[in-house]
Amino acid sequence: MTGHLRTFSPRAKALTAALAAIAVAGIAVPVITSAQAKTSASARSADAHTSPSSVQKLHPDAACFEVRVPVSVKKTGRAHIYGELCQPRQKTKVSKTVQLLVPGSTYNHSYYDMPVENGRYSYVSKALDEGFSTFNIDRLATGKSTLPPSSKYTLESSTDAIHQVISRLRDGQVRDRAFDKVVWVGHSLGSSMAWAQAAKYNNDVDAFVLTSMSHVVRQEEPSDDGPGEDVKFEIKAKDDPKFHGRINDSGYLTTNVGMRQFFYYTPNTDPAVIKADERLKDVSTAADSDNESLPAAQSPSQAIKVPTLLVTGDKDQYCTVDTCTPRRMLANERPYYSDQADLTSIVVPNSGHDVQLHKNAPRTNARILHWIKAAL
Repeated sequence: MTGHLRTFSPRAKALTAALAAIAVAGIAVPVITSAQAKTSASARSADAHTSPSSVQKLHPDAACFEVRVPVSVKKTGRAHIYGELCQPRQKTKVSKTVQLLVPGSTYNHSYYDMPVENGRYSYVSKALDEGFSTFNIDRLATGKSTLPPSSKYTLESSTDAIHQVISRLRDGQVRDRAFDKVVWVGHSLGSSMAWAQAAKYNNDVDAFVLTSMSHVVRQEEPSDDGPGEDVKFEIKAKDDPKFHGRINDSGYLTTNVGMRQFFYYTPNTDPAVIKADERLKDVSTAADSDNESLPAAQSPSQAIKVPTLLVTGDKDQYCTVDTCTPRRMLANERPYYSDQADLTSIVVPNSGHDVQLHKNAPRTNARILHWIKAAL
């Protein structure tokens, strides 16, 4: 499958650039020069900030650290991946399992830790409550991770960087904490990247939770509820006031003002979440939708040989075919996976693309965490 959303509706045409881009705690997105990247990479132990961090303040009952993990990737060279490592303070058996949280296009780590309504929409909080550790990252070319020149960035380089992060998590090179098991939890682009990651690094991950992504995309009839043909869904990040003076590379994109609402089924969404989403939005590049369309038997997702959970909102176009049910999702997706993936599906009612940021997020996240415990 390509990353492109196949649809006919005006709304979905506007969404194509973001959702098809295989789609923040008030932070600045820095433009990191090559020299800065080298400086960050030279920090061999990926040290965290010594002063109390914003993530620690969000999770006072956990041990949380801001971390920059040095990586080296093609074209870009030495760089770093920003992440927030949180571990339950209680010594529990499952704390040796870390959930690697990989956000979607135009999102960063705040997708999984949205600072609204005292943690109601924080997947990190719920995972910590269940005794899991989390490493909540900004993908390469987003957030506080290295932003290479857009012309040098590729999805392969981002996948390679995440592989290095996983290796360091297992080897105890991130805050001296070694993990026995790694669970990849992806959203949109963060889910489709898992397919390529498994194809290249088959032994990295013990289980996958892939949200808001499928190989078969539901087509919709024309609708008048979208932004309209004359309004661009994405614009150059350098033209957005949020990134003015910080991103000058015209290859970096972001969503236009007011477009974040189309990631949601608004009748079941707190307006404060959409407002925070707009404030904390991030960037993408054209490379984020650079995927080759392949038949099911040749899909990179065939390389996944560990338990895999698919989570989609019933209002999301990635929830495939007519009335979307778990049974229909599995019927459409199974041909793209190996039998060893032991595919399971959750369809979340009254939910759009940002499946973990709707009002029923606590139940959605509880079901995901229950599945992870059973799978491991």
